[in-house]
Amino acid sequence: MQRIVLLPGLDGTGALFDGFVRAAPADVRVEVVALPQERLEYAELAERLAPQLQLDAETILLAESFSGPLAMQLAAGQAIGTLVLCNSFVLPPGPPALAALPLAPLFHLPLPDFFIRRYLVGAHATDALVAHVRSVVASVPTPVIAARVSSVLRVDVTASLRLCTAPILYLRGTEDRVVPDASVREVVDAASVDVMVMRIPGPHLLLQAAPEAAWRAIETTVLKPRGVARHGGGAPI
Repeated sequence: MQRIVLLPGLDGTGALFDGFVRAAPADVRVEVVALPQERLEYAELAERLAPQLQLDAETILLAESFSGPLAMQLAAGQAIGTLVLCNSFVLPPGPPALAALPLAPLFHLPLPDFFIRRYLVGAHATDALVAHVRSVVASVPTPVIAARVSSVLRVDVTASLRLCTAPILYLRGTEDRVVPDASVREVVDAASVDVMVMRIPGPHLLLQAAPEAAWRAIETTVLKPRGVARHGGGAPI
């Protein structure tokens, strides 16, 4: 059974992976990692998580958005099967000057529906998915969210990515309004191995909005041949 370790986006809870895990192929073991709900920099997160992840040459490490730089640091010089990045980045996806602003007040209010649909899940997302995203984000302490956004706006893990020798797959949502397309090119340029880019119709939260399409891309590129049976399941770490 193949093992895929999932690193979550900005919320860090892993709760938004529920639908993606349910859509997993039958003979894939999905392990969802929850990030510590603390104000930690990327290097601190990598140091905290590395011992418990037990990455090896058979592990597929899939990182969504915020966790991409974390995955690159974990994979640097480490033998893993494949690094999969979903709508992520190696350099700040927005103006670094924003990191100097007081960000915490921006996250005190619940995210409105129009914002979640426009920037995260797409115009055609179900009301249930919109409500789930709002609930999960609201469950994270505001200082933690603000600290993570600040880390994103100061990040530079090009050196770590160059040390990654595993194959790299980049899943790109064609309607992503959060991470610009330039970030894809920056990943491709910084990597020391070829990066396969798969463009999939969908928003920033691609794994939540289009889980079946994301799994098809993963199956056709990095998973070993298998039957078509599927089942849900996953193990939080």
